[in-house]
Amino acid sequence: MDGLEDKLKALADPVRLLIVELLADPPDEHVVRDPRCGTAFGLCFCHLQERTGLSGPTVSHHLKILREAGFVEGVRVGRWTYYRLRPGALEGVAQALLKLAQKGRKALEKVG
Repeated sequence: MDGLEDKLKALADPVRLLIVELLADPPDEHVVRDPRCGTAFGLCFCHLQERTGLSGPTVSHHLKILREAGFVEGVRVGRWTYYRLRPGALEGVAQALLKLAQKGRKALEKVG
């Protein structure tokens, strides 16, 4: 459960959850890819700002919290930074919550 509380706090904010949703299923026309291998760099900061309707500093603040929680990484390409979800970050939280649910179910079975 290492860091689970911080991860859940990061996801609890509606704006941060929206950013995670945007990064999880970005529209193809906004995804920038490496021309050499086709690997996705992610979504440009400006797209996240446009979709959230928030100021640059506010979006930066939310991205910082998501980065510190381990959900998001920034990829620098020239002067621009593109954001994407870190592989496995959400799965780790989902697995931790699933383990809690299973413990709860076992505890209920012992009682009932």
